Amino acid sequence: MAKPAKVVSHAKSKTSKGGEPREIPDHTLSLFTTYKVSEKFGWGLGFIQQGESNIVNDKSDLFLPEFTRVDLGAYYQITDGLNIQLNIENLTDELYFPHSHSTHQVSVGEPLSVRVSARKTF
Repeated sequence: MAKPAKVVSHAKSKTSKGGEPREIPDHTLSLFTTYKVSEKFGWGLGFIQQGESNIVNDKSDLFLPEFTRVDLGAYYQITDGLNIQLNIENLTDELYFPHSHSTHQVSVGEPLSVRVSARKTF
């Protein structure tokens, strides 16, 4: 059974000088779904899309470009209380910049990353 979740936001704001503020993307979209294939196995897929955002207040010519990131996950229940999970973040290895701290310091999003974890409950 699939369980979709969607979050959409649009932001319009102004600084005290009447310009556009920094670090507020014009839109964001998050769409995630999970699918339980069987009692022991399931997977999930997600998309995060973020629009352009200014690096500095009141200067729309300095901006972070929009990006779309794709994430994927899967889990398998080995026994009662023991699960193994695979998470892949940024499946397409998109180069993206989620935040800026000033004109000379921009955060680079994590490249393709894969994590495998095991969880035991008692």
